[in-house]
Amino acid sequence: MRVVTNILILVAGAVGSGLAAAFTVTVMAEAGALGSCFEGSCAYAGLFMAFPLTWFILFSLFLMAMLIWRRKPRRDY
Repeated sequence: MRVVTNILILVAGAVGSGLAAAFTVTVMAEAGALGSCFEGSCAYAGLFMAFPLTWFILFSLFLMAMLIWRRKPRRDY
């Protein structure tokens, strides 16, 4: 049962971090942080550069938090 729970948490983390990355990159593109939008160049920068990088960073942070949170305490015998 623990394996199924871990898989569901990882899937939820991947989806959640992906949605957060998409929202963040959309806001950045609308604010002009990805360069000029001449003929859609900001959309290409957002889709192929900013989105994967942001998703990777957010998912890495999620994994670090999950590993720290679910760490078993040491047992001193």
